Amino acid sequence: ITFDTGRVESRTTLAGVLAFFNCDDDLRRRTPVESVRLRHIARGDIPLIRLARGNFAVRPSGSMREILDTIIGEVDRIILRPDGKVLKPFEVSRDAWDAAVAAGRLGYFPEEALAPECRDQGTLFADPDAAFVDPACYVEQQFRARFGFGTNGPEYSPGAGINSRHEVHVAYALQRGEKVRDCVLNGYRDSPDIGKYDLLWLKDLVAVPALRGALPADKLQALCGVMRHDNLAITAHNAARLITLVKPLPADRARVAVDDALFAAGIVPPPSLPTIAPPTGEDAAPVSPLAARLHSLIARHRYTERAARAQEEQAKGTLTQRMLQRELRLATVERDTTSYSWPNRLALAVMERNVAQLLEALDSPTDQNALSKRAIREELGVVLTGVPAATRRRRIFELCGFSEAEQRQWDIEAAAARTALLQARDAERAREQAEAARWRLPEGRVLNGREYVDMCIDEGFRQIKHYPRGSARVYYLEDPQRRLARKLRAGDGTLAYATARLAEVQSAMAA
Repeated sequence: ITFDTGRVESRTTLAGVLAFFNCDDDLRRRTPVESVRLRHIARGDIPLIRLARGNFAVRPSGSMREILDTIIGEVDRIILRPDGKVLKPFEVSRDAWDAAVAAGRLGYFPEEALAPECRDQGTLFADPDAAFVDPACYVEQQFRARFGFGTNGPEYSPGAGINSRHEVHVAYALQRGEKVRDCVLNGYRDSPDIGKYDLLWLKDLVAVPALRGALPADKLQALCGVMRHDNLAITAHNAARLITLVKPLPADRARVAVDDALFAAGIVPPPSLPTIAPPTGEDAAPVSPLAARLHSLIARHRYTERAARAQEEQAKGTLTQRMLQRELRLATVERDTTSYSWPNRLALAVMERNVAQLLEALDSPTDQNALSKRAIREELGVVLTGVPAATRRRRIFELCGFSEAEQRQWDIEAAAARTALLQARDAERAREQAEAARWRLPEGRVLNGREYVDMCIDEGFRQIKHYPRGSARVYYLEDPQRRLARKLRAGDGTLAYATARLAEVQSAMAA
């Protein structure tokens, strides 16, 4: 591989050339295909092109079967079976395995080696009567026949799934204690970012040989994860002690068991607590005995609920001992720093006889806002739980000093206020919808729907009429004095906006 800058690279296989360019995103992006010359020791110059999706592709001569056999045969002869025995992924270098994967990719991306006219040749076989087999089937069959596994790679651990990633095979081979040559491991020492998202324990296996073959995979991963979480390094000096602590632990819930063992041994520290500032100002002290009692109930309830939840999770084996301690300490801090905000608001509502706020807070089923209702029962003697809804509502009014007649009048006024609020909201939505509409006047001027309706009403069109048109209705704003009408539309909000505006006009005239 010769670059016009003078740089020269060599690869032992055509698949290795594909891997060289396509596995390095930076190299693939910044290398113009015209600046590279590819020469095969046996075939001479081979064209190198860039595909539409950005990947490099080779264009050797030959039929479809000849090209695929050549590329897979090179991987077989030079990389995976040089001495007749199929090598495992961790027995070859990362670059070599990438070449094998690149050869397997040709089943799914044949355009990386086969020109369109080559792929249109039909059967892969010499016999013209043979059934057509597409590249995916052919490459998969060749891999299984030659190497004993498919294009997605072999099992990375006995009984586990298959995987085509080299680092996965290296990690599990080291975990089992199998011999992995330094020339293979050096690729991971030089590139620490490989596997940094899902194989972080590989770094520890590469750096600390004492870990290799010492622990089952789940315990090893848990040990590395706990130490890494606390920014503690596994070294040649502490590896033996860590292995001794972790090895006898149960296999299930390894992460929790490992964390507990390291915490008990004093290796990992107790967790730190966030700083929770105590309440200040009006929220720092109660305004009445009712507020003080409600605050006490809320603080105790939060503590009990959080502590019980943490102890339940710890009993199920999903929470470590040190995290249990943290949750219990947090529950204590939360209890001691609970704000008086809500207790004071409720107490002030009682003191000010704010019946609307009390109804919103207390006129609800028994299990809702139970602590507030309990505090009112204990401090004021008013029972709001376990009674019919009408009784509960009447007692809230009595708490504010309302007679039954005053309650009825309040309900009437509240209903009227709710109706007015809903009408105002409907009118606002109609206005917004109308503003999004466009109306073209006969003289060519364009108005939005709100402007159009306002203009019509200002000009005396103040009656809404509708007339049937087939199965639909047509709506108009009419001026009965001049016997003129202008059209409205229900779908664009102008009808609803006109209805709301006319209601406002009539209310203003009545006042």
